[in-house]
Amino acid sequence: MVESPELLDRLASPELSDQSRQEAMAKIAERLNLSFPVRSFAVVIARHGRIREIGAIAESYRDLLDQAMGRERATLTFAMQPSDAEVARVISGLESIAKLKIIPTVKVDPALLGGVTAELGGKIYDGSLATRLEEAKRRLAG
Repeated sequence: MVESPELLDRLASPELSDQSRQEAMAKIAERLNLSFPVRSFAVVIARHGRIREIGAIAESYRDLLDQAMGRERATLTFAMQPSDAEVARVISGLESIAKLKIIPTVKVDPALLGGVTAELGGKIYDGSLATRLEEAKRRLAG
């Protein structure tokens, strides 16, 4: 549901009665085979008019779960599609820095020219060739 803005817009529409909204949420949760507590929570979200906030609710829950399980999410951006070994090497380095298990999201940005950047816990670790070339250019112009 979080990834379907059309569905969220329709469920949050004032044209839909509160009863219909709650029934729709219950049916969607049931079709997704969600557990009874999660289905009940979905109906509570609908009852209190918080359907538009379901993405933020899911993200907050994920963050709390990650914290409880000792893990952190990181975005790794490579210049080219990395091999599994390259991703594993970067993850290993980040895990030694963070002292947490890292859950990566891998992206590709050819503008980096080479290397990798990693965003972890609000910090950016930049090992890209583009940044290194820019630093060299500044030093030479210095």
